[in-house]
This record gives sequence, C-alpha cells and structure tokens, in this order.
Amino acid sequence: MKMVRKLSIGFALIVMGACASSPPDLNDNLIVRGDRVGDVELGMTLFQLFAARGAPRMTTPIPGTRATTYSYDGLVVAADDAVYWIIARDPRYRTEIGVGSGAEQILARGAYGKPKCVVTENDVTVYDYSDIYFEVDNKSGKVKEVGIMRDTQTCDG
Repeated sequence: MKMVRKLSIGFALIVMGACASSPPDLNDNLIVRGDRVGDVELGMTLFQLFAARGAPRMTTPIPGTRATTYSYDGLVVAADDAVYWIIARDPRYRTEIGVGSGAEQILARGAYGKPKCVVTENDVTVYDYSDIYFEVDNKSGKVKEVGIMRDTQTCDG
C-alpha cells in the first residue's frame, strides 16, 4: 500500500510540474506592447510565422527594402528575415487594458499616458509610445489600428 501511495504522489508531482512548465497560450488575441499580437511575435522567423498563421491572404514588397508585408485576417505583419512590426486592425485584438480597433481615443490616451510623440496626417493622428502606437480616426475619435514594434519610428520624422 505504501508503494502505491508513493507512486501516486510521484505521479501527481510530475503532472503538476508539467503543468507549471507548459508554454503560454498565445492564441489569446492579446496585444502585448513590444512583444506580440496573439500568436504572432516580434522576432519570429518567416517559417514560424507561416507555421502559426498559414499562408497570407496577400503579400506586398516594401519598396527600397528586403522586407515584405504579409496580410492575414485582421493583421498585417512586416518581416525581412524575421517579423519586425505587427499591425492589428481587427477589434478582437486588444491590449490588456482593452485598447484595440474601435476603442475610444480617450481610453488609449488615459491608459498609456503621454506619448513619445503625436503625428497628425490627413484624417488620422498617431499616438506613439515607442513600443506601441495607436492610429486614431480624427473624425470619429476611435482607434483604427494598433501597431507594435520593438522601437517605433513615427517620431523619427
């Protein structure tokens, strides 16, 4: 009986250890600034991107670079050898605070505070926080898209 109890306890410890070390669920539609949007992570290789998302709906070379944009349902991903920016245009993708496409600009500004810079062009204003930015429609005051990079370039001119 003692042997069965010891085996049961050992098995329980192994199962609990396996649960504690399992990888995070990246199929959560969460926008994590400077890191990922759902299962698409900054720095992942093209092979990893295609394994995670499949074939893109459309690809577009970025002029003057070796990079290409890959369009998926609600996401646009830019990569050369690895993913370096991700744009979420679908409202199902949200930050931990709830900011995503369709959110009020005031929510984004209130949640993230003073941006690194603000750039207004035509019908949109971009609020850039270095590792995340929000593009806001000037007429509606609603977020159109959320983009992430390790270091955005909106403020660079």
